[in-house]
Amino acid sequence: MPSSPATPYPIFFKQLLRRVLEHWTPITVILAFLATGLSILTLYTYARAIGRTDLFMVAIDAKSSLAAWLLLVGPIMVSYLCVLTTTTWLYGFSVSMFSRCRSRINRAALWLLFPLVIGFSTCIVLVFCFFDRLGATLSVVIVSLATVVGLIAILPFKRFRLLVALSTSRTIKGDKFFFLFTLAGMLVCTVFSGLFSIYWILKTYVGADTDEAVWFVAMFTMGTLVLSLAPTFVFFTTKGSTYRRLAIGCAMVVVLFLAFLLLARGAMSSIAYAAAGNLEIRQTFSARFVLDEQISLADLDNVQWRTRLVSANRVEVEAFQLFAFGDVLLLCPSGLQRVTLHQLPRYTRLCLLTRSSKVERKPPRLRYPVQPKAKPSWQDHADRLVNWGGLSGQLDRTNEIFLHAPAPGA
Repeated sequence: MPSSPATPYPIFFKQLLRRVLEHWTPITVILAFLATGLSILTLYTYARAIGRTDLFMVAIDAKSSLAAWLLLVGPIMVSYLCVLTTTTWLYGFSVSMFSRCRSRINRAALWLLFPLVIGFSTCIVLVFCFFDRLGATLSVVIVSLATVVGLIAILPFKRFRLLVALSTSRTIKGDKFFFLFTLAGMLVCTVFSGLFSIYWILKTYVGADTDEAVWFVAMFTMGTLVLSLAPTFVFFTTKGSTYRRLAIGCAMVVVLFLAFLLLARGAMSSIAYAAAGNLEIRQTFSARFVLDEQISLADLDNVQWRTRLVSANRVEVEAFQLFAFGDVLLLCPSGLQRVTLHQLPRYTRLCLLTRSSKVERKPPRLRYPVQPKAKPSWQDHADRLVNWGGLSGQLDRTNEIFLHAPAPGA
C-alpha cells in the first residue's frame, strides 16, 4: 500500500542537496565517465550505421569534438524519451483519479491495464494490417470504441465498482457517470498518445521491408507500449514513501529506455544520424573539394566524382561530406545524397577518406536551368478562349486541301 511521505518536500530536497554537495567529487567523476562513454558509443553507432567503422578509432582522438557531439546527442535522446513516456504520464493521471481511495489505488492501477492493452492491441492491428483499407476517421472511432469497451468489460466486477464508488460522491447525482466518462476519455487519450511512439519506431526503423520485419516491428511496438506503463504501475503498487517509489519509477524509465535503444532496429542509429546532420558532421549539399597532391586524376571516376584538374596538378571533385570529426574527412559522390540510412553501408566503400587539413573546400558552381522557349502572349489567351491550338491546326489542314484541290474544268 503506497504511503504518504514522512518528510515534507522542502526538508527532503534540502537534505538531498546537502548529500549531493558532500559527495560532489565522486558524482562529477561518475557523470564525466558516463558522458564520455555515451559520446564514444553514439559516435561508434554513427560510424557503424554508415558502414565505416574504420573511422571510429581515428576520430575519437578529437576530445573537443566529442564534447560538442554529446551536447547535441543528449537533448535528442531526452526528446525521444519524452515521446516514449507520454503514455506513462497519461496512465498516471488516469490512476490518480482514484486518489480518494489511496489505500486501494494499487488495485486501480491493475484494473486499468486491461482497457489500455485492448486499445493498444486494436491500434497496432489497424496500423500494421489495415493501414491502407481504413480511413483515419474510422480508425479513430474503432480504437476509441475498443478502449471504452475494455473499460465497460471490467465494470461488472464488484472490486472495480467498489473503487469507483469510493472515488465518487453519493450525494451528487450523476457523479459516478461523470467520473466514468472522464476516466474513459483519459484512457482513450492514453491509447492515442501511443501513436507518437509508433510513429517514432516506424520512422527510425532501419532494415529490410519484409513480412517478417513487419511482424517484428508490430510485436516490438506492442511490447514498447505495454512496458511504457510499467514505471507508473510500479510507482502506485510499490510500498514505501513517495520518494522511494519515485526513485524506483525513474530508475525503471532509464532502464527501459536503454533497453529500447539496444533492441530497436535503428533507434540509436537514427539518433546519431540526426545529431550528425545538426552538427553538419554529415552535410546534405554538395561542394567542390581540391584534394591532396597524392591523389591523381586517374584514381577517380570522372562521371562519378565530376573531376577536374586545377593548378599544381591537384584534382578537384564535386562531393558531399558524410563524416567529418576532428581531422577525419569522408567524402562521397554527389549521387549518394539521396541514399537512405539503410542503404548507406552498401555504397560508403566508394567514398574517399582523407584529412580536412589537406583538402581545400570551394563553393559549388551554379547551374542555371535552361529556360523553355516562351510562346507569344496572344497565343496563350487564344488557347484559353477558343482552343487556338486545335483551331489553327484545322485551319492549316483546310488551307492545304484548298491549295492542292484540282482547278474547275480540269
